[in-house]
Amino acid sequence: MRDFLHLDAAACLLGALLLLVLPLQWLLAALTAAAFHELCHFLAVRLVGGRVLDVRIGSGGAVMQTLPMSRGREWLCALAGPVGSLILVSLCRVFPRVAFCALVQAVYNLLPVFPLDGGRALRCALERWIPKWADEICCWVEIGTLTALGAAALIVSFWLHLGIWPLIAFLLLAVRRNRTCKLRRFGVQ
Repeated sequence: MRDFLHLDAAACLLGALLLLVLPLQWLLAALTAAAFHELCHFLAVRLVGGRVLDVRIGSGGAVMQTLPMSRGREWLCALAGPVGSLILVSLCRVFPRVAFCALVQAVYNLLPVFPLDGGRALRCALERWIPKWADEICCWVEIGTLTALGAAALIVSFWLHLGIWPLIAFLLLAVRRNRTCKLRRFGVQ
């Protein structure tokens, strides 16, 4: 029988680094928000009759491998995590740190960049309603989103005198995503 949960070495190294840098209560809040987010994905997959094959936790987040599902079911499962994170935001009076971490995670995951939840949901919706143009529209939305985030990171870097850190965060987002754009005629790969 295969292992269900896989934890890679980079995730362990990142966890150790975060233990050194962040206060423990913030790290626990972030882990709680992330665990609830993934639990919502898992429950959604099970509720629509899907099966989770394994969960991989790496430095870029968690990836849940499932059996193939219809576009509608995949859309629902992709949005279940951010919805769960937004539910945690409603607990801000009781658990303010968890609520803040959940809000940041929900906003980040709703970006329309594949393989994030927002990009996955956008792709599922477009493939259901306009399959002929889905890939091209998703690609242009991703390019627009990453361009806007890059410009925002540059502006925030200079305006708040934060140095290069917002640009590094943007580059990590832009480089770590799976490249799904296939617009050959414009040279975008």
